[in-house]
Amino acid sequence: MMTNLTDIMKTCSFYLSFFLVLAVSACGSQETSKSESEEMADPTASTELVEKPVVLVDPDPSDDIPADQYQKASVSIETAEIVRSALQKKFTDDIEKGFLEENDRKFVQFEYDLNADGTNEILVGLSGPYFCGSGGCTQFILDKAGNVITIFSVSGYPVIIDANKSNGWNDLLIYSGGKNRIVKFDGTTYPSNPSTLPALAGTPDDKLPRALDFIDDKYPWFKF
Repeated sequence: MMTNLTDIMKTCSFYLSFFLVLAVSACGSQETSKSESEEMADPTASTELVEKPVVLVDPDPSDDIPADQYQKASVSIETAEIVRSALQKKFTDDIEKGFLEENDRKFVQFEYDLNADGTNEILVGLSGPYFCGSGGCTQFILDKAGNVITIFSVSGYPVIIDANKSNGWNDLLIYSGGKNRIVKFDGTTYPSNPSTLPALAGTPDDKLPRALDFIDDKYPWFKF
């Protein structure tokens, strides 16, 4: 009788241990599944995000200047489209008649907020025999919508942007007629012929911004 009781107790103890092992194993499996589920739900838990390098678009593939070496105020492709549209509209007849050759239909640009309203104006420099002569070249100032503010004749490069202002706009120093001319905004526009304006006494400050300085700086050329 004692032997049977002992056997029964051993049997019960065996089954109890067996069920405890199963229970512990099940809990461990659930924790593992939960951990795996959390990792799947949050991919950053096991994988670091890798930032893709910014690929710059070369605005002028015809030269050997790297895309990141251009003058920053001269490279916007969006701005170039605005300028291109404005020039094509302005010179539609001459383009259709074939008066402009390929070298004439190029421009450089420089964005600068001349009137401190938070929006850049666009200074545009042209080249080629149609726009340039012994006295200088034709230049434009456009607003951000492509509307013409001023068209300069007989103007040299670069255009120096002075710190002094007239009617809320920066004065410009433009080389014309053998001298740096002081070009002041009159409330509506800048005078179109700098050669008739007073000359600057002395030399412009080297620290002043120089627009359209494609001779000494790196500028992309755009076509229209």
